[in-house]
Amino acid sequence: MMIKVVALFILVSCFIPALFAQEYDQLVMEASSRMLDSDYQAALDLYRQAFMAEEGDVFDLYNAACAAAVCDSPDAAFMYLEKAANSILVEKEWLEEDEDLLSLHSDNRWFTLLASIDSRIDSVLTSLPEEHPQGPVIELPQPRLSSDVSVEEAMQNRRSIRFYEDSPLTITEVSQLLWSAYGLSYPVENAPDFLRGGLRTAPSAGALYPLDLYLVARNVTDLDPGIYLYRSETHELILIAGEYSWEEFSNAGFNQLHFETAAAAIVYSAVFERCTDIYGDRGAERYVCMDLGHSAENIYLQAYALNIGTCAIGAFSDLALKQVIRMTRAEVPLYIMPLGKV
Repeated sequence: MMIKVVALFILVSCFIPALFAQEYDQLVMEASSRMLDSDYQAALDLYRQAFMAEEGDVFDLYNAACAAAVCDSPDAAFMYLEKAANSILVEKEWLEEDEDLLSLHSDNRWFTLLASIDSRIDSVLTSLPEEHPQGPVIELPQPRLSSDVSVEEAMQNRRSIRFYEDSPLTITEVSQLLWSAYGLSYPVENAPDFLRGGLRTAPSAGALYPLDLYLVARNVTDLDPGIYLYRSETHELILIAGEYSWEEFSNAGFNQLHFETAAAAIVYSAVFERCTDIYGDRGAERYVCMDLGHSAENIYLQAYALNIGTCAIGAFSDLALKQVIRMTRAEVPLYIMPLGKV
């Protein structure tokens, strides 16, 4: 039901001024509500009316396919699924795990559909780089090591904040947040390669540091909009993409409200092999996630001290996010943390 709830959430939160778009919105909102009430035939009828008013959104097409499959209308279900599957946002796991689509599994068109998604995934992954490009380097301001806000106060008052002023962050604030997340706190000379320069602000199992952090800058003073990789060992940003679309980035995160006015976002990924080579499956199943939690909580606490809001997002299309951020093939996206003034 995850995608259905997300679709309803998106529809409720958006306003589209055109008359036909208003009609479309009203119809799919009602259809999504009927889906949640398990009134699938009514939902299917409403989706059909909506698609006569406007071309279907990927999530609405997916939900319409689910309604059609439950109502024993396989031709309609596959028609909607094939349209939805043209989007990178639709993931194969959704189809395979969605109980509403079980009636389609014995149809030959099901295997053709999954094969087409596999082909699209392979095409995207092949287009990703094996290593990050050596783009221009931006030296960040040095982080401060004290403030008027105590750790106790930050822990007491920290909250997940989804609404922000539509105003810029400063590069100094961004620098402080990145350092708090994964910055170097104890340099080690002649350190082994896995240590990547020394110990950091967040603990890591075996000091293996499997995480990579990106900054997606939309409205940051003294920093051009773009996608940047944070090089924690030198406290620098490496430009990955100067030309990018915040809209595509938002789409990868299912257009949640956080993206509307956020000035920037920190995106986490992990190279699991850094951990699994030593710890095996336990590294993938536990230690990488522990590392992520340690680091993300640092951002929450530091953000409070800076009067900045953030909220960790785990609902996104892995493939779309990898493509937008230009991650390497080995990386797995884990978190998006939008940032904005409270």
